[in-house]
Amino acid sequence: MTTPIRTTLIFGILSAVSVIALADYASILWGWPVAIKLFVLINLTFYSSLLCRWSNARIVSFIFPLSLMTGMVLWPINCSGFVLVSLVVLGWIRSGICFKELSIRIVLAELITIVGGAGFLVFWQPGSTTVLPVAIWFFFLVQTIYFYIIPCKVEITGEGRADPFEQASREMERILKTSTDGQ
Repeated sequence: MTTPIRTTLIFGILSAVSVIALADYASILWGWPVAIKLFVLINLTFYSSLLCRWSNARIVSFIFPLSLMTGMVLWPINCSGFVLVSLVVLGWIRSGICFKELSIRIVLAELITIVGGAGFLVFWQPGSTTVLPVAIWFFFLVQTIYFYIIPCKVEITGEGRADPFEQASREMERILKTSTDGQ
């Protein structure tokens, strides 16, 4: 399992678990529609920063698309319209800013993940707080399909940011190589 797939799954679990607490707290302050829109915007911001990190794009490159959505949080449109715009912005950030290869695979991957993710959101109809985490979890499950269709090669710079298993594996190979060279 590659880093983007694993991280997307973990991010989906964290989003699903945190939606009830964060949305309920924010709904006390601003009302339910604004709270859900704010939660979606915050999730999209964090996920966009992960996408930029994986693609080695600059973090500031997704500020413009998200700044357009910031004004929409307070705009009196329903949550369904806001989620639809969020899906379009996610596709824009993922395939237009981060992974810029123009091919039929990118279009197919975006079509599958955006339509599939929206399909799960419509199917589960997250009108209550008990169904909302399940819908978010399934949405991020569908988003992992993107990285199966479009493989992402994450370049890790520096020894401190490498996977601990990979570090241990390289160290073991080095030890075995030096021990066989010494005999």
